Amino acid sequence: MHIRKFKKLSYVLFCLFILADTRTYGQDVEAKITIIHPKVQISNTQIFKSLESSISQFVNQRLWCADKLTSVEHIKMTFLIDITGYELNSNDFTGTIQVQATRPVFGSTYNTVIFNQLDLDFNFQYQEFQAMEFQQNANVYNLTGMLAFYVNVVLGLNYDTYSLDAGTPYYQKAREILNVSQSMSGWRSNDGQSLKNRYYLIDNLTNDRYSPVRKSLYNYHMSGLDIMHKDIAKGRDEVFKALENFQELTKIYPNSMLVKVFFNAKYREIIEIFKGAPSAEQTKAIELLSNMDPANKSFYDQIKT
Repeated sequence: MHIRKFKKLSYVLFCLFILADTRTYGQDVEAKITIIHPKVQISNTQIFKSLESSISQFVNQRLWCADKLTSVEHIKMTFLIDITGYELNSNDFTGTIQVQATRPVFGSTYNTVIFNQLDLDFNFQYQEFQAMEFQQNANVYNLTGMLAFYVNVVLGLNYDTYSLDAGTPYYQKAREILNVSQSMSGWRSNDGQSLKNRYYLIDNLTNDRYSPVRKSLYNYHMSGLDIMHKDIAKGRDEVFKALENFQELTKIYPNSMLVKVFFNAKYREIIEIFKGAPSAEQTKAIELLSNMDPANKSFYDQIKT
């Protein structure tokens, strides 16, 4: 009797362990998918709900990382997809996608944005309830190829903020997807906006000439943001140094997509960081930032307000 009870208890504990382990390691990306379609006038909008659900399952139920991540370490992402055109007969969708990702700051409840990018060439085919197929070395389905591309870019950026050049394997995966997608619109160097497309994004991330940005990404987070909970002045100083470290690059390559990606994600945060600095530091920060990121110069002036 006691043996049977022990076996039953052991089985229950084993099941609880497996369930707990699945919850902890069952996924590594937590993505919120939102689809809007104000420009598409159709009576039955169920297709958009199905699309949203299919994308959510594809991104969230797949293991993307080589490492097992705890729930605290999960990569937080949002996808805002604006469908601007839909052809019922051909299952063709046209639209845009805004991809944003954050990572937690050590010693705080604050999450810092590491990626915030608008892709204006998010075009694909989708038939309701179809399988979301994906092959790393053969883009057989443009929708999943684009989603996997951005997940890998975000994973690379996330890893780069924790360890120097740790994101390289994920950038390589994103490049592989780009290489097998050259027959499709949106993947070539001359597609979409000049120097602001998927091609130049991964080109910059894997090109050694832009390594100062990746190094600064690491220093900005690990030496700057992550120590602010115990020494805000030192953390702010390290953020300034991280910015200084790639200012020369912005002079040589003022239209670099990677520099734009960095400031798209960070300019609001940087403003708040230096608002609390002494006046002399604020002046230096405004001058540095206005030269590096002239598109947001009017915003940097707010540091003094």
